[in-house]
Amino acid sequence: MSQLLNSVLMVAPILQKAFLSECMVGVTDKEKFLAYYPAQGLNLGIRVGDELRPGSINATAVKEGKRVVKKISKELYGIPYIAVGYPLVENGQVVGRLATGVTTDQEDRLHGLAQNLTDALGNIASHTESLAKDADHLAQASHTLSDAAGQLGLKIAETTQINELIRNISTRSNVLGLNAVLEAARAGAAGRGFSVVAEEIRQLSQTTATSAKGIFQLLDEMNALVGTVTGEMEKTMNHSVQQSTRIQELDAVMQELRHMAEQLKKAADITGRGE
Repeated sequence: MSQLLNSVLMVAPILQKAFLSECMVGVTDKEKFLAYYPAQGLNLGIRVGDELRPGSINATAVKEGKRVVKKISKELYGIPYIAVGYPLVENGQVVGRLATGVTTDQEDRLHGLAQNLTDALGNIASHTESLAKDADHLAQASHTLSDAAGQLGLKIAETTQINELIRNISTRSNVLGLNAVLEAARAGAAGRGFSVVAEEIRQLSQTTATSAKGIFQLLDEMNALVGTVTGEMEKTMNHSVQQSTRIQELDAVMQELRHMAEQLKKAADITGRGE
């Protein structure tokens, strides 16, 4: 047996303990295993004397004379792991191979968590973006309603002016009707017909005055309601704008978290490939 192989066989159990994580270590010559030290969570059941399987990472490292890294899926041995085969070269010739392997359970879990986190944050970001758009639309609608309430207030003010004119006309008509009744009374029998007309005018003016008063009261109530609606619309609009701003800030945070999750996933992928 070559001196290099003997030296590696001596230090192999020490190397296993020197690694930061649990690691299996194997040493082979060009045909078979000379030593195998399983890890606590990674035992492939290899025995000293087992021959190298054609096409395996061990046989490939010996045959090609170069370092080989390969991720082995769970389906093969029931344990996912990364194996590294390093050729042992002495006097220009490959005399064997040093193999190490570590499980990727933690990396696979990390990858799964990163993928789930990425998907969850993607969904949250999508909903947040939709909420931001809805908040913008709500703010615009509130602004439109506030403008409409303001215009309605102006129209009520114009109606109030018209109603004031009607009340003035009613008052003047009542005065004229009263004067006409007095003049008809003075005229005696000749003014009886005119007296009837004057009395009707006076009653009409009183009815108009009563109606105008009712309209005034109704307009005052409407104006008060419009003022309340306008105030509430302004509050709603302000809240909508604040909500939109906060949702946009939340969306920015979600995008940043999503980017971090993607970076985490890439790191898990790189770790899983043994790069």
